[in-house]
Amino acid sequence: MSLHFASIDEISRSIRSGEVSPVEVVEEILERIDRIDPVLRSYSTVMAQTARAEAHVATEEIRDGRWRGLLHGVPIAVKDLYGTSAAPTTFGSKHLSNLQLPDAEAVTRLREAGAVITGKLRMSEAALTDHGIDLPVPVNPWDSGTWVGTSSSGCASATAAGLCFGSLGSDTGGSIRGPATAAGLTGLKPTRGAVPADGTLALSRSLDTLGPFARSARDCRLLFEAVAGPSSGNGELMSGTDRPLRIGVAPQLLETVSAATRAMIEETVRTFGSLDVEIFEVTLPDGAPLATDWVRFVGYEALTDLAELYPPEQADQFGPEVQYVLDQGEQATAADIDAISERARTYRHDLDRVLRQVDAILLPTIGTPSPTLTDIIRMRSSYDVWNTEIMRLTCPVNYSGHPALALPTGFGERGTPLGAQLVGRRHEEGLLLHLGEVFQGATDHHSRHPADHA
Repeated sequence: MSLHFASIDEISRSIRSGEVSPVEVVEEILERIDRIDPVLRSYSTVMAQTARAEAHVATEEIRDGRWRGLLHGVPIAVKDLYGTSAAPTTFGSKHLSNLQLPDAEAVTRLREAGAVITGKLRMSEAALTDHGIDLPVPVNPWDSGTWVGTSSSGCASATAAGLCFGSLGSDTGGSIRGPATAAGLTGLKPTRGAVPADGTLALSRSLDTLGPFARSARDCRLLFEAVAGPSSGNGELMSGTDRPLRIGVAPQLLETVSAATRAMIEETVRTFGSLDVEIFEVTLPDGAPLATDWVRFVGYEALTDLAELYPPEQADQFGPEVQYVLDQGEQATAADIDAISERARTYRHDLDRVLRQVDAILLPTIGTPSPTLTDIIRMRSSYDVWNTEIMRLTCPVNYSGHPALALPTGFGERGTPLGAQLVGRRHEEGLLLHLGEVFQGATDHHSRHPADHA
């Protein structure tokens, strides 16, 4: 296996043993970025100078016996809404190319763990769904004609192609889980607030959730533990281990997705069932109304943070979607937002009720598996279509605050990745990650890589 596709555990062992130095690892990753990223367009800024400096420091520290842990000397990248003192934070917008912010708290925590920050990853403008005017759109390394997801598109592309060993993204309606699924990755949307948002640019303060992308649940765990802090309860199986773990499946929701997606979930259920995991049929609340509410709710909250970054007098410098969402927010009344908030409370209550019966709920991530770019054009014809096909199964969990883990579950007829999500109880990321690790111990979907970029 090539160095760039090693797991974090594997590369960390090689670094700690002296088989390879952080300097050598970073140089290989930077060379790979130079060679491959002109096609994939996943990085908005490559922080080569600071990455090399950090790698030299890490090499010296490890040589002197000051090993900080499994991320020490490991190249990690961050979505371009995390503040980084050494590079601008553009939020996916060309007119913000000179915006300088100090290191976000999550970036500081990565550095304290010894990670080497290789750069900033491209994203949809303002963490919505359109990419910025005159800016490159990241490419799915599995297939250039297949959607790579939004808004953490650069995270998905770079991590899947071995241009970093993991990345930090954000999820306001599915922007970790959708891209992770599209690129054959594992992505964790933690409990809202588990990863501090200090020093990041916001779309919706109530819904934004920061979390990791990686190529396995184990690697996701390592990144999450580095940035979530000691109070997160990571790694503890909160439900105990005196009985088999229980996963719930909602047949009525499976009737609303494509036949191929339904078949993928059924195969995933069979795999979990073979692993001493009990499967239960459950009845879930339908999140479709919350998906319909998403633009109005996000727009209302975005007035606080986006209005200053996207003033009307600069409207020719950013895409129309930003202004549309802000306009929707301006049209929303306090009564509208109260009604949406009440629907979210009801959804959260109903989800909690189901999660008292099972340890996690298995859901598709999106209704149509591995959509092509042509499929996405059709879906983007209206927000109603987009909400139904893309966001209905992900964004309700942003309202409720529950954690969700996306993991690869196989490959479709075009050879592109398929995936699903596990939704769990708040603050039980450790249990979701454990289920992911159990599943990945019995499957090899997560260990396969795009052939064109091997």
